[in-house]
Amino acid sequence: MGAGMSDTKTVQPGPGTAETKVVTEKRGYSFGIWEGLALLLGLAGDIAKPIGNYSLWLLLAAAVLTGVLFTLRRFPKARIAMFHSGFATALMAVIWATQTFGATLNGEASERGALVTFAPVLAPVQTKILPLPSDRKTLMRFQDAIASGTDNERVADARELYLATEDKALRRGMIEAMMASGNAALQQTATLIRLSERERDRLVLAPVSRDATDALSRRLLSFNFVVRRVDVDSGALRLVGDGFESDGTVSRQGTVLQLYIDLPEQNRQLMTVDLKPDAQLRLTGTARLDNGSKAAVELPLF
Repeated sequence: MGAGMSDTKTVQPGPGTAETKVVTEKRGYSFGIWEGLALLLGLAGDIAKPIGNYSLWLLLAAAVLTGVLFTLRRFPKARIAMFHSGFATALMAVIWATQTFGATLNGEASERGALVTFAPVLAPVQTKILPLPSDRKTLMRFQDAIASGTDNERVADARELYLATEDKALRRGMIEAMMASGNAALQQTATLIRLSERERDRLVLAPVSRDATDALSRRLLSFNFVVRRVDVDSGALRLVGDGFESDGTVSRQGTVLQLYIDLPEQNRQLMTVDLKPDAQLRLTGTARLDNGSKAAVELPLF
């Protein structure tokens, strides 16, 4: 049932004719045309993913049409149409599944569509043709800029675009995009930017679980520290904990803080905190004392 499929019929010889003629009649449809249209429609729905879940609606529409045509399959034309709608249903299912389950491999698949995710060269085209609000387009351009290139190029683009943006909501979206990228260099940059913006603020290392029997966990409930200085280029930090200065660093391997902390009935101790970025715009990890005490902690970036 492909392109060029045809019906044949035999014409009996008439008077004075000694042979049988075979006449070929081409059907009035083409496999290539209809399936090509289905492919274009599916790709258009995928490209439009940022403004709506069109792939899902196209899948449902194609499935319903196939079901209706199945009930009418005794008619030849309906059987032909059912074949085409079945192909369209399978195609839409593949696109929708790639968007949905591809997100486990690449988070952008569920936001930008499968085509742009696996063919980033099309990302600028998607941004230009979709009728999106200006702030959404700005964020998408930022995502496009940090999606490719060397780590140094991506970091440079991220810092330039971030500094050129004044809207706080857009800035938060950019930080979130860097943290969600999975790229250690971008996550380091996002962490340094946020810590530099929070210089002189009192930051809290919240214990993940409260253990009344653990002195360190109890003390962390009322402990805070200050980031006095951030060197965005080197990643070096100058910190103050319980009135005493100390150091820290933000690298591509994570964030390490050295903080002085006063514990009840104990001497002042130096606490080492090892943190990693997570998907909720936090740094999470473990705080340890020289005496072996430790506690799981988290540091919100916002």
